[in-house]
Amino acid sequence: MTRILLFNPPAPGGREFTREGRCTQESGVWATQWPPVSLATSAALLLTGGFQVEVTDFPATGLGFDDLVKTLEKTRPAVAAWSTATPTIESDLSIGPLVKSVSPQTLTAVLGTHVTAHPEMALDHPGIDTVIRKEPERIIYNLCAGLKEGRDNVPGISYRDAAGAVRHNPDQPFMPPEEIPFPAWHLLDLAPYRLPLKGSPFLIVAPIRGCPFPCSFCTARIYYGKRLRKRPAAQVAEEIARNRALHGVEDFFIWADTFTADRRYVIEFCRELLKKNLNISWTCNSRVDTIDREMLLLMKRAGLWMISFGIESADADILKKCGKGISADQSRRAVALAHEAGVRTSGHFMFGLPGETAASMRRTLDFALELPLDVAQFYATAPFPGTRLHREALEKGWIKRTASSQNQAAMELPGLPAEAVDRFRQYAYRRFYMRPKTWRNLLGMLEPAAVLHLVKSTARFTRWARSAD
Repeated sequence: MTRILLFNPPAPGGREFTREGRCTQESGVWATQWPPVSLATSAALLLTGGFQVEVTDFPATGLGFDDLVKTLEKTRPAVAAWSTATPTIESDLSIGPLVKSVSPQTLTAVLGTHVTAHPEMALDHPGIDTVIRKEPERIIYNLCAGLKEGRDNVPGISYRDAAGAVRHNPDQPFMPPEEIPFPAWHLLDLAPYRLPLKGSPFLIVAPIRGCPFPCSFCTARIYYGKRLRKRPAAQVAEEIARNRALHGVEDFFIWADTFTADRRYVIEFCRELLKKNLNISWTCNSRVDTIDREMLLLMKRAGLWMISFGIESADADILKKCGKGISADQSRRAVALAHEAGVRTSGHFMFGLPGETAASMRRTLDFALELPLDVAQFYATAPFPGTRLHREALEKGWIKRTASSQNQAAMELPGLPAEAVDRFRQYAYRRFYMRPKTWRNLLGMLEPAAVLHLVKSTARFTRWARSAD
């Protein structure tokens, strides 16, 4: 059988790093390493074609570049495909020569939003044979199935031909939602994937792909497109039931860019879960303008314990400029409704969006402190390639660092240096998390299995939050 290797590569410095669609981030105090659902779903599709597949998440399992070499020596795969991310892009693309040095005949392929936006840049790196653009599963399958015929007729890829010219094949149509297979989680070591405050194992379930909202800073539509593709709710509930039975997992992250974008679908999904009486817990992402009391109460009954809102800013002009299309009053209402329904809340805020000033950052932090949030994440705005924000930042000369990350400001806005954004972000974390109210909330969520993780993470967080003083 043809051997295929899929992997999330080691990150520089041995960090835990998630590379999954629009979410490319280092694990932090309240974040965690996510199971690589794109790789697991790609593996599932390959298995239907009779391929021998190996999937490894190197950061999650604490494995480094030496371990990657050993894996390549053992497998000698016909195809090696790996995830990439903007913050780690140079490291990710440097893996090409490493693969070729161990297994020269291996066809290499990279996937992710960054290389989708800039395939030529990726192909300029030695050892990178192929770029997989957008949603990867069907493209990886077709690439592997067509090894003998070559790459000319594989939709959705970019590559260099024999003359060295870059070729961009036509796009691969997005998969019909009912054809998306259950992820092949049995191919991965699932032990590392633990919820930060619970310490319990969890898996990702992806019921919806695509995002219709035009936020200038987000790469979601680069990967999955603009149109909502909703998997049959009964099929998703069956996937959850199977994961519970096979892997003993009772906690799930319902992974969708905006799970609550279609109210009717959410209600159908919750009813399917209740019908199966699965007794699970789950979290999801939401917009503050796509939620209501009735839906929250039903979601709570079906197992929802925490909901994450992209609040971003308290400034109306900033929200309008970035295309978010929400208001502070809507954020206030959504968090209050979740609080009343007994659902924990996580708020996500961004510092350094176009139009930001020192005063607007303070207003946003005051707003975060006012809301009854259990958890807050404060990000530095990153001009990710392929986004409207990236194009604007290039045109106006704002970009200071090319390896954009939400952990460090990359733009110099008029009157707002990147260093000021980074200092204020640290200050915001201190103000939010060094309050007795926040710690009472956190301790109320904490389960015994997560105590040691919380102690270690808190020590790291305290050192980092104080490092700007």
